[in-house]
Amino acid sequence: MVGVAAEDDPALADPRAGLEPRPAEVSLLLLRSPEGVTLGSALTRRPEVVAEIRQIPGIGDVRTSRIGGTVGPGGEHWLGLLAVARLPDPCAHPLDRLTEALRAFTAERLASFGAVLELGRVEGAWCPGFSDLSIGQRKLVGLGLHLTAGWGLVRGVVAVSTPDQAELVRLDRCHRTFGPGVDPARMTSLSELPGLEGIDREKAIRLLGDRDLVPAKMAR
Repeated sequence: MVGVAAEDDPALADPRAGLEPRPAEVSLLLLRSPEGVTLGSALTRRPEVVAEIRQIPGIGDVRTSRIGGTVGPGGEHWLGLLAVARLPDPCAHPLDRLTEALRAFTAERLASFGAVLELGRVEGAWCPGFSDLSIGQRKLVGLGLHLTAGWGLVRGVVAVSTPDQAELVRLDRCHRTFGPGVDPARMTSLSELPGLEGIDREKAIRLLGDRDLVPAKMAR
């Protein structure tokens, strides 16, 4: 199932947003978020960092999530996502299976544009982690993950187009509150793929969400 919601939808107060995938499948909800950032659980456990980020001039909305990750950008240059998986029992290496399912889903949608997606940490990118999806070692998608009572939850962000310089400065300042800053050379976006020049968030929603497909099933 693929749907679209606003980041401030009350349903998102529930970490699963009411999604009920069948066992061993993944449900995906695409998210329109306002300008600002969503801070994952790696930062929400550090209230002094959250407070410092809230003081960054022009930062916009500062949202928090119980799902893993650090800084997820929002606004017109980014498309958020929530993926919910009912984990099979038993399920070996569930985090690896979740990330591979979403890599396969994204790769299928972008295959006709020549994208070859790599999975692995991209140092210098926004919110770097083992679940980064990149093209040529430039990050395109960030995924934060959480496991709870037979469920796998993913909050992610897809880079749609290149942020302006002011936004890059704010993103860099966010990251410098807890670690290294960001290097724009380690980032890419959908708009840099041949055939997707000029893509905006609404077109990205159609690209990822229109067809009647779901992320790859998680094998038992």
